[in-house]
Amino acid sequence: MVKDLFPLTSFKEGEEGVVYSISGGRGITSRLAAMGVASGIRIRILRNSGGPVVVQANETRIAIGKGQASKIMLLRADAELDERVKAG
Repeated sequence: MVKDLFPLTSFKEGEEGVVYSISGGRGITSRLAAMGVASGIRIRILRNSGGPVVVQANETRIAIGKGQASKIMLLRADAELDERVKAG
């Protein structure tokens, strides 16, 4: 099991993470993938205070409702780097 996984809703503005998984059916995963949010994608949190969570994935800004955002599990960017170093 991968530690350091957190829902997107727990990230603060300015933090970055890598999408690890998205809970939900094909509809939500397809919709998010069409917007650029899929496993392995690094995202930066631009806004997470009231209303939708606004993130940047590549060069695209995306607003994601809190319900959907809570289903997106991220690996903290610094934790991702630690995992790569350990894997060697």
